Amino acid sequence: MRFNTWLLAGFFGLACGAALAQAPQAAAPQRGGRGGRQGNADGTPNEGRGQGGPALKIERDLEYSRAAGAALTLDLYHVDPVRSPSQVVVWIHGMDAPFTTKAATPAAGLVSAGSGLAVASIEYRTGAGTTIAAQLADAKAAIQWLRSHAAAYNLDPAHVAAFGYGAGGQLAALLGATADVQAFIDVAGPVTTGGMNPAASVTHASAPGLIIHGTADAVVSTRESQALISALKVAGVNATLDMQIGVTHDLGALLSPVVMQRVSGVLAQQLQGAAGNAGLSPFISTPADTYIDPIGLDLGGTQYRLYPTPSRGANTLGSYRVYLPPDYQTNARPRYPVIYFLHGRSVDSKRPITSGYITRVDAAIRSGVMPPAIVVLAQGLTTGWYVDAQDGKHPMESVIVKDLVAHVDATYRTIATREARAIEGHSMGGYGALHLGFKYPDLFASVTGNSPALVENVTDGVGDQAFWVAQAPATLAKINLDRVRKQAIRIIVGDQDGLFSVGKKLDETLTALNVQHDFFPVAGSPHNHDQLLQYETFDTMAFYAKVFGKVK
Repeated sequence: MRFNTWLLAGFFGLACGAALAQAPQAAAPQRGGRGGRQGNADGTPNEGRGQGGPALKIERDLEYSRAAGAALTLDLYHVDPVRSPSQVVVWIHGMDAPFTTKAATPAAGLVSAGSGLAVASIEYRTGAGTTIAAQLADAKAAIQWLRSHAAAYNLDPAHVAAFGYGAGGQLAALLGATADVQAFIDVAGPVTTGGMNPAASVTHASAPGLIIHGTADAVVSTRESQALISALKVAGVNATLDMQIGVTHDLGALLSPVVMQRVSGVLAQQLQGAAGNAGLSPFISTPADTYIDPIGLDLGGTQYRLYPTPSRGANTLGSYRVYLPPDYQTNARPRYPVIYFLHGRSVDSKRPITSGYITRVDAAIRSGVMPPAIVVLAQGLTTGWYVDAQDGKHPMESVIVKDLVAHVDATYRTIATREARAIEGHSMGGYGALHLGFKYPDLFASVTGNSPALVENVTDGVGDQAFWVAQAPATLAKINLDRVRKQAIRIIVGDQDGLFSVGKKLDETLTALNVQHDFFPVAGSPHNHDQLLQYETFDTMAFYAKVFGKVK
């Protein structure tokens, strides 16, 4: 892997975006080069940067502490000269080759003339008998040395971040949890190794952070990062878990150009006060009246597909995205259960990808938390609540239950039975999952409403109020009570979500009807799906081990 300054090119790249290394600045025109090419003063070709201006300076083997009579050192990467002090990123290497030394660091790619960052790559005690407590003490000593020597190297002592991989990621998370730094980046770090668990050290004063983990990591379980992000979220800390689908413990794959762009953005926001991107998705919203997601790209471990929608008329099409389990292409024998996921209002079939839902599925399958399954991300209308409109103009319900389900069973190696079919959704899609699940209990054995938008008054022009009430999940549960009682049902909603009360009301209604179900209030979570997933203190995918555990 080549470490440089990363720039993003094109669309959001959950394992799909193309990226380009930053182009070198053009040197000032020189005389003597052939054919108008740039050259040095002596006429020799020069395709790199000019000789003037700021340059990377590396200060090697700066002693920051001593342990058992031996020096502990760091390498400092910074731009010289600079007008103002640089914020500092402390790189903490791991124990996985080749990055078991401070000599080479991917974090050096963060240093450029315009980044405002310096990087300190530190060594720390390792080897038999070394405790993580001792290693943490070394990291803290390095940070203290950098702060006390900030003036000598033109550093900003008030803005320091920790960035580590593997064992170094655990140390970075511990530094963040104990607020020794202003931000942390944890790349595939464990939380349960060595008796010092960063998740157990988190408080509301912990530093904001970014956790990066590959779903195919066989060295450190993704469940450890999920436990850490949940602890941070519940404590009210601004943190994000970014799982990379199909990526192993390999550092080069984990720190792709797209991920390094994400790291740069987090550091700019947390160390330099740059405005963060508040958008739920980097894509422009799909128009409300289209059944086809216009961005026809395979994104985030899914495939983009079109299918016929005869419920809308002849020669009409819809789109969906499909996740296939890791062994689908390599083993042609198994057939798989299917989860249909419905997106929310004003978003589209890309949202379950950008929210991290698909990476949670992939990680759960690879770690044995749930059995392999196909996930279909239906492209619904961005309004309409997945109900066939009363005037017949927008038959979204029929498109899914009649056209999409039949197409999926005919196209993929599914187990085409009720017992092997689940429906789930978020917000408007949570309403849609409950609506369709309770209306068609012979089609779906399992129903999950995440933050379901169970609004009580008719909206989006789907019909009159009486029609709206007739479509409500509570109404449909009463109509199909005997069959609904046989379903596996979940309602998951954050207690800081404005829709919490209506979710609780459906919970109470189902309880009064003697319908077995799970109601999960998620402490501290607002409405957005990515937040709900990261606040959850339980593994939401373990549910499917029970739903599909006996399916053949």
